[in-house]
Amino acid sequence: MAIKITNNNFKAIKTLLEDKYISSKNLFGSKKLLDAFLECNSVYIDGKPRQIYLNDPEAFMGVMKANGYDVNSIKDIDYFIESCKEPISRDEIAAHYSDTKRVESKSFNGLMVSTLERLEVKYNATKQYLCPMEGTGLFIHYTSKLELDDDVILVGVENPQVVWYINKYRHLFSKNKRYLFLSISEYKTSYQYKWIESFKGEYIHFGDFDLAGINIYLNTIIPKLKNCKSYSYLIPDDIYTILKGKKYKKDYSKQTRYLNIESHNDQNLQKLISFIKKNKLTLEQEKLKKVELN
Repeated sequence: MAIKITNNNFKAIKTLLEDKYISSKNLFGSKKLLDAFLECNSVYIDGKPRQIYLNDPEAFMGVMKANGYDVNSIKDIDYFIESCKEPISRDEIAAHYSDTKRVESKSFNGLMVSTLERLEVKYNATKQYLCPMEGTGLFIHYTSKLELDDDVILVGVENPQVVWYINKYRHLFSKNKRYLFLSISEYKTSYQYKWIESFKGEYIHFGDFDLAGINIYLNTIIPKLKNCKSYSYLIPDDIYTILKGKKYKKDYSKQTRYLNIESHNDQNLQKLISFIKKNKLTLEQEKLKKVELN
């Protein structure tokens, strides 16, 4: 069920966007809404007295979008504050405001997936085939039921564009295994989480090679994988050579709030965490695509 965002909620949201923090979590007046922001790491709570800090503005906006509010700027938030209604119909919006996309439906609550090869699945209890198509993904609405065979590996991908062009990353995956690639972008939907929680096979997380991406995996994704038989973070064999060779230090300064993360149950991931901290290097997953020579 979508979270109702009240007029007072929007006032608190506006303050957080403008000042980057608010002095009390009680300003939200909605534990469910605050939990949604915390769950996708768009905000964090720290200090005494407790304060809410803005962490990821895009993910923050994504939570509101996922619940039916097409918010892209403070101007949009002002509109909802002034309207004193939530959500209003598009006809009402059109009468008073030029942007008729101010309120979203739940049409895009579902899964965005792709494959490397033709993949047999069970779709609404019927055998179907998912086929790869370069530059696009298949959207599966939340009212449909998607089931995978036990040997299909689910790969959660941080950037949706990687899902659309997954063939460029084929070299990172075993040829003799079957995969389904699922977009786990900042605009998470409630059904994504619900479906992941029901998944019982092997899960691989394909994220950025930085502390923020690893933090999402450790603190947001893993808690959803209680039914999985196994899960891991994708770490290519040559990742350390790539990192050292390219000297990627872009945006590392923004990673400092994650310096306390550790992986106690995965030595390979802990090695990567320690390397990133020591060398202050980061790498976006898109950098791993195979270069095509003419």
